[in-house]
Amino acid sequence: MRSFFRIIRFALQSMMRNFWLSFVTVSVFVLTLVTVNAVIVLNVLANASVKSVEGRVQVTVYFTSDASESTVKNVQSYLLGLSQVKDVSYVTADEALAQFKENHQNDPVILASLDEVDGNPLGQALKIRAYNAGDFPFVLQALETPEYKPFIKDKNYNNYESALRVLSDFSEKVRLGFLILALFFGFIATLIVFNTIRVAIYVHRDEIGIMKLVGANDWFVRGPFLFESICYAFIATVVMGVLLSAFLTFANPAIVAFFQGVDVDLVSYYLTNALPMFGAQFGILALLGLGTTTFAMRRYLRV
Repeated sequence: MRSFFRIIRFALQSMMRNFWLSFVTVSVFVLTLVTVNAVIVLNVLANASVKSVEGRVQVTVYFTSDASESTVKNVQSYLLGLSQVKDVSYVTADEALAQFKENHQNDPVILASLDEVDGNPLGQALKIRAYNAGDFPFVLQALETPEYKPFIKDKNYNNYESALRVLSDFSEKVRLGFLILALFFGFIATLIVFNTIRVAIYVHRDEIGIMKLVGANDWFVRGPFLFESICYAFIATVVMGVLLSAFLTFANPAIVAFFQGVDVDLVSYYLTNALPMFGAQFGILALLGLGTTTFAMRRYLRV
């Protein structure tokens, strides 16, 4: 135990003697963790965005003008009987026309063409909401029955499908960009740790020589450098936790308000997963530091 505490003391002394190198090392470690946690936060927000869009997806099925109200009501009952369907609302022809005019109020050409048509060219419609956006292809395929297909004029699902695909692709590209940035900072951190240990070995060369003369074993000499690299990882993880707590304290209310109706409480998410996430981050940084330190000692430490 006495030797263990001496190793800790020597490691802390080395960190203080090379304060600025230690500061730079911890800073790069923190930047690495910032990018990693940015990927985690982005992943949560991307999933929340997809759920938010999915919650707003409302496919409208338009019927021909000769479709009777009883036919449309039968289709509504048929759809409500599907386990994938959350809700189906009925829209009269007049309501469909009013909604169409509202959607195209800034398009005078379309509005003028409506005036040229005698009567209401639009038929009745059904607005369908599913539990998951991925269920819509099945729901729409269910309408391709010979009984109902002749009365269906149009469906407008493709726009929503495209929006979900674009959102998913964008989120994936941003996540990839942050991962590349994290790898870059990790590489820089490796170089800085290597240089820090090399400088520490040079500064302590006389002390190391004296230790060997009085009978210190190799592990006692190497121990402070290894413990020093673990300290860098621990300090960086603690600093990241403090920064993340400050960020979530200010940003989480706005995020929750933005994603109304979607469970996207980042504070609860991190509190629930804090131990495995920060434990993994500390472990990866510690292994990175230990590996780099071991390589530097083999290269420059002569014991």
